[in-house]
Amino acid sequence: MPRELSDKPCEVTFFDRISESKMTFYYDLPATEDRVAYTNSLAIRRGNKIESNVGTARLKYGAKILRGFKEGAFKKDGKLIASDPKSANYDPAWKTFVRQYAPDCIEMLAMHVFETSLMNDTPDEEEDGKTENPL
Repeated sequence: MPRELSDKPCEVTFFDRISESKMTFYYDLPATEDRVAYTNSLAIRRGNKIESNVGTARLKYGAKILRGFKEGAFKKDGKLIASDPKSANYDPAWKTFVRQYAPDCIEMLAMHVFETSLMNDTPDEEEDGKTENPL
């Protein structure tokens, strides 16, 4: 399937080990500036030290691109919540709840979109167990 180059929302499904279910998230493709800012924010300099800022960057930029989720992914106080304003279960604070109680979901979205959007299509080793010479 080709990659959509538009402002239409994208979607990705993950398996959540906490709820033992699949969760589908809707997100915006980040602008080039956001991709660069994300990469630049993964580490910060404090004096002569370079410190990891990965968790903060993932939460900030993952939340920025998160547009919503498929209904049934989350509940609050025993009741389903939805990110779709047309749903009877819509809660306008849905993103606050997800960020507070399921930051791992936002971080996984950021990792998927900003860090691992492209993968090798070929295995590292041939079927006979020999490593292929790339030259």
